Amino acid sequence: MPTHIKDPYAVEPRRLPSGRWKGRVVRYDLETGKRHELTQTFDTKREAKQWAETEASRYREDPNRKPPSEETLASFFKKWLETTASGRVRDTTLLTYQRYAAPLLDAMGSRPLKSLTPGDFRGLYADMLKAGKATSTVHHTHVVAHSALDEAVNWGLLPFNPTDRVKPPRVVSPEFVPPTVEESQDLLAAAETDRLKALWWFIALTGCRRGEAIALKWTDIDCSQRTALIQRTAAEFNTLLTVHDTKTAKGRRTLALSPYLLNILDEHRERQAVERDFFGSEWNREGWVFPSERGSMFWPTNVSAHWRRLRDRAGVGRTIRLHDLRHAMATSWLIAGVPVKVVSERLGHASISITLQIYGHVLPNMQHDAAEQMEAAFLETGRRRAAEDSQKRVPNDLDES
Repeated sequence: MPTHIKDPYAVEPRRLPSGRWKGRVVRYDLETGKRHELTQTFDTKREAKQWAETEASRYREDPNRKPPSEETLASFFKKWLETTASGRVRDTTLLTYQRYAAPLLDAMGSRPLKSLTPGDFRGLYADMLKAGKATSTVHHTHVVAHSALDEAVNWGLLPFNPTDRVKPPRVVSPEFVPPTVEESQDLLAAAETDRLKALWWFIALTGCRRGEAIALKWTDIDCSQRTALIQRTAAEFNTLLTVHDTKTAKGRRTLALSPYLLNILDEHRERQAVERDFFGSEWNREGWVFPSERGSMFWPTNVSAHWRRLRDRAGVGRTIRLHDLRHAMATSWLIAGVPVKVVSERLGHASISITLQIYGHVLPNMQHDAAEQMEAAFLETGRRRAAEDSQKRVPNDLDES
């Protein structure tokens, strides 16, 4: 790239044989230094000159005409996370950004921003798919790259965002198979003597998330109203365990508790009291419902590891994640005919559309059930009316006499 590039400037208008005037502006390519002349024809010299001066000024003031930055993608991405992104999202989301950006930085992190092309990103996405990455993973990588490079354009480091000209692969969501009623029963039966029995039942019967259950306090449970207030969630950030409010207003919700679950929680509280007395002053008194043996909050990864050991003992024959208990309950509600809106509210989804996107495969069977129920209702009504009409047509013996 040339070390010095002249600023755009207006050239004296030229009179054409037709009597009109040609306005002229000279500008130079930022990469090659090659001269380009822009022209436009006007009726008068004054109009041509005014246009040329205006255009030259506009090109000079264009922030995108500064030479592209020599900064590498990796160094820019670090600055973007520390400044822009960190002010918009939670720490756990920043970790997610870093995870999805890893393939991008591994492949192109050492390259200058100015050298990135749409073809580079198309190639990266193709390589990720060949390596067996899910389409959703590739899509998330694209989203993070696009957000970061949009900011590079805003900072004047790039003339345009190369990912604007790249179409990521269509996300293909695999249809999950939630645990059957029998599998759920086997898992919960195996948990009968487990210290975290109450936690497994709570997730299974309320459909709440792992982090929401871990962050539940006894003050959130109202036994008289048979409800639990979900208002916090626990998450891991590097080597820190964090607790924060639920992501959205819909995430904060009050869940109705069944009598059976309340009994399990009562037993759990009694057992916890024994542990509290045993550890005495070493007991953490923050009031978590499902803590460690010393009362401190459980790490989410430790809870999941505990679940995997329980699952292996149950011998269900396939991999069932703790989160699948939530899916099992949501599916059961829908099959039982619970309105989608109620299911969405209970799950804490931001909108019904999210619920439909995840559990839409359940609805076709519900439509068949609804059709059969409607048919049965119509047939029963028809039979009842036919019986009534038949009774009206039976001759009355008193009238005949």
